[in-house]
Amino acid sequence: MRNLTSIAITLLSLWLWPAAGAAQEIHAPYQAVDGAFFSRPDPNAAVWQSIPETTVNLLPQNITQPSLFQTSVAQLKVKTLHNKKWLAVRLEWQDKTKDQAVSLDHASDACAIQFPVKEAEKTSPFMGNKGFPVAILHWKAIWQKDIEDHYQQVKDLYPNTYNETYRFGIQAAIDAKNPLSQPKRQTPVERLMAEGFGTLTTQAEQNASGWGIHTDGKWQVVLARPLQDKGKTSIAFALWEGGDKNAGAKKNYAPWVSLILEEK
Repeated sequence: MRNLTSIAITLLSLWLWPAAGAAQEIHAPYQAVDGAFFSRPDPNAAVWQSIPETTVNLLPQNITQPSLFQTSVAQLKVKTLHNKKWLAVRLEWQDKTKDQAVSLDHASDACAIQFPVKEAEKTSPFMGNKGFPVAILHWKAIWQKDIEDHYQQVKDLYPNTYNETYRFGIQAAIDAKNPLSQPKRQTPVERLMAEGFGTLTTQAEQNASGWGIHTDGKWQVVLARPLQDKGKTSIAFALWEGGDKNAGAKKNYAPWVSLILEEK
């Protein structure tokens, strides 16, 4: 019965969301902010006060395993702006706990935004499809803590536990620029590409930025990247609630929503 319910929810979501995405629009007005704003964008910067806000409803990801059967975050508040060179997207959602660690019993809070590289109507919102890739910005709370505090290791989670580290293996990963193994991060945002499930790949050029603030039981996060579109494009969203052990494919999401880049 549970599998039949999952299939029914999946089919319903696939049927409903193209129509919902077509009807809803997010507007990104032009703002005369300089490049310094985008190097570490402040979610509480005064410029956001005049930007219109759009509420986007989220669905539980139940198309592939591991999946959710109900959302751990139901709604996402979105604001966007651009200065003709950079695009910034501000996300806000309710989350009582600030989760910035990963272990067998914990996951990190995280969020991501996704853009079609080619025509949105031919691009699957589910990580793209062959010949129609998607560009992704992925912010992780654990990466931000690495920058704010220090690079987290086993001793940080389990201070009374002894662990022996294979130093050569870690150094090899650092030298290979494995994004998961970098002890000196410059940004908590990773830039990725995908052409379908199982094809997610980090990019050689990591010129995205972002920053998050957790106050009053909610996250406010801004992600930014060089502006690559004009006029109209689309955007999709994903959220991971660490307190609910969201990780990998186990996430809350919203497929394509029209994004209108307003002129000056």
